[in-house]
Amino acid sequence: MKRDIGMNTMIKGSIAGATGIALLMGGFGTYALWSDSEDLAAHGVQSGELDIATSAGVYDDANSAAANDWTATDKMVPGDKVTYTQTFTVKGSGKNLKGTIAYVKPALATTFTGLTQTVDITSSTTDITAGSTAGTFTFAQPFGTATLTAKVTYTLPAGTANQVDQNKAATLPAAAFTISQG
Repeated sequence: MKRDIGMNTMIKGSIAGATGIALLMGGFGTYALWSDSEDLAAHGVQSGELDIATSAGVYDDANSAAANDWTATDKMVPGDKVTYTQTFTVKGSGKNLKGTIAYVKPALATTFTGLTQTVDITSSTTDITAGSTAGTFTFAQPFGTATLTAKVTYTLPAGTANQVDQNKAATLPAAAFTISQG
């Protein structure tokens, strides 16, 4: 019988190749380099806050020992001093927070001739300080929560004589505090 040497070699080569592939797939003789991995840790950032809110104001008769004892129906006579107090809660947080709080005093709308009015504003924290312009405040760092108190004092001088300033009215128009970063 005559052998085909070329066919025999080809069959043997195919068997050897298949065996090599099977061995590699089975994990024998695999080739690898070392490796490792780590996750980027969960993280994030948060924003701060800049806010101003108000409460209802209260009137007080400075000539009386009682607190908050002036009502909307009470009427002034010469020598009276009446205060109106309103508080504002301000919040400021954030690492590089700085800015201003501004109050622009409106003109008193009045038919009185002798009535005077003053506005004083104070802060509950030294982190909010009076600015260089009347009615402005500055802050150069986060201050958490603080209170600004606006106190308006109306005075009808005791020396108001005869019938001067009888049946008169005065109104201090609403005025806003503005808080801004800057």
